[in-house]
Amino acid sequence: MPVIQVTAPSAGPDRDAARLTALCRAVAGELGLPGSGVVAALAPVSVTVTGETPVAAWPLAVVHGSPRPAAAMDAALRALGRAMADEWGVPQGEVWTEWSAGRLVPVTGEARG
Repeated sequence: MPVIQVTAPSAGPDRDAARLTALCRAVAGELGLPGSGVVAALAPVSVTVTGETPVAAWPLAVVHGSPRPAAAMDAALRALGRAMADEWGVPQGEVWTEWSAGRLVPVTGEARG
């Protein structure tokens, strides 16, 4: 199940939920999954700085998921970028998307000290 981690300005709980739903649908549609087959979470950002100058935040999304065929991941990222640009009202060139298929290690057992 792909998980989209979004870093972007918040617009409040209801609008944020609608935005994340749109992102889930965009990615799910490209991967042939139901909308419920993708999870999205927002980490709100209030300040972004380029060097020493404050600037408007660029929406950023990382999809955490298993590796898939390159064409499928690329299509999902393009759809995600378009949806983010639409939802946050910014040009597509100001959106960053990435697929992370890092190594997942399940957490089991008790913590060791």
